[in-house]
Amino acid sequence: MQFRTLAVVAVALLVALSGCAALDGVMTDDQSNGTDDGTELKGADDETNESSDDEANENNDDESEAEDDTDEETTESDDEDGTAEAEWEPPKEPNRPMEDEREDRIESVEFVDKEPAEDGEGYSNFNLEVVANTSMENIDPPEHGDVVGEPYFFVKINEGADNQKIVERTDQVDMDENGTFHIDVRPAGIEEFGERLLTVEVFLMDEDKDWDDIYDAVATQIHFNPGTEADGDAGDDTNGTDDESESNE
Repeated sequence: MQFRTLAVVAVALLVALSGCAALDGVMTDDQSNGTDDGTELKGADDETNESSDDEANENNDDESEAEDDTDEETTESDDEDGTAEAEWEPPKEPNRPMEDEREDRIESVEFVDKEPAEDGEGYSNFNLEVVANTSMENIDPPEHGDVVGEPYFFVKINEGADNQKIVERTDQVDMDENGTFHIDVRPAGIEEFGERLLTVEVFLMDEDKDWDDIYDAVATQIHFNPGTEADGDAGDDTNGTDDESESNE
């Protein structure tokens, strides 16, 4: 009888132990399944992605701000440069003494872009259009090292030692046997003359290292009236007509 009781107790203990083992296995499997499903890892990945996106957006914003700052600095630099409206300064004088090599190279000089004066008498502003032969492929002496010329124009107002003034000088122009060239005459360079009949003379030049050569010069006249009182005497030329005349020197 005692033996049977011990046997029953032993069986009960085995059953209890088996149940605990089974429960541990179930819990282990559940935990493993949870990890395999990637629920917890997915949440971590989402947080990582959100962090990366935020950092990327911040970087993009910083780059955009840096580009905006650069654009603003560039714009300010362009504005300060003032190349859009170049101020008038006395042009560079030709290299002297100038050698006279005049030929019939300037076909015509005409006033263009003329602005009538406020009182209707004459013109307050003008530019020039020149038709000329600027071909200078073989004009300089070989001892200069380069026989090719460097043609350019300069514009002189009025004649005589007392009132001549170079008001404009172009850069080197293209070589063309029958070229048309536009020369801007800036108001600040001529406003000092006041109302009068201006003699405007255009010179075709070849620039050299030691002296420049004159290849042609043509003078023409215009009734200039800036609409403001200039310093100095305007002279008797204020009675001049609006007619433009042209003459070769």
